[in-house]
Amino acid sequence: MCYFLGMKKGRYHFDLLYRHSNELSLETRRTFKNEVKSIKEAFGFLDQHLAELEKSPKNHHRNVKMALTARFLNHLFSYVILTERGLILDASNCGRSATETTAFYWLVCKDPSSSSLYDKEQSPRPIDVRKKLEAIGVDVSELRDKYGFESNIAHVGNKYDNLQISWEKQKSGSLHIGGGGDVNTRREYLQAVSHYIYMFVLHDPNYVVTNDAGN
Repeated sequence: MCYFLGMKKGRYHFDLLYRHSNELSLETRRTFKNEVKSIKEAFGFLDQHLAELEKSPKNHHRNVKMALTARFLNHLFSYVILTERGLILDASNCGRSATETTAFYWLVCKDPSSSSLYDKEQSPRPIDVRKKLEAIGVDVSELRDKYGFESNIAHVGNKYDNLQISWEKQKSGSLHIGGGGDVNTRREYLQAVSHYIYMFVLHDPNYVVTNDAGN
């Protein structure tokens, strides 16, 4: 059973939540200056990546790669914004969407004919995309594990729900309404941004991707 103390009426209306969220964002940027600097550099790479795609010959395959990159960039941008505001569970949902987009991007990079799947009325399931990748010899183990972990966080009513609760003492706690949470968790989420991008372009033939120093 969960026990929550000190919740008072009127503390959680929109304007206060918005102010609290903005304050958390500024606090995160002050606390994690190195991580924020790395994130800006990482997004600089995505900007360059999109610019290079834009200059490439116009065809359906190129257009799908651009659309997937834009979607990935938006998911990752949302992930960063939510993380710096301490909305970790919601950031994890964005991370899962970024991972799903990564799998599709891998497929169209390795098999350009798969670009036609992007235009289907119903999207292929993530598991079907991974099966197609495996069929052409792509190792999807890390991708599968990452997607599975993010999916576990996305589900309601499991141990990861504690990411939005601070347990101050036995049988009591405070809810992170509007964001908050453990500083180390925010740090880990911010540090993961470069790895999301590393994974995204791993099978793009325009890059030679290495994973030195775990990045």
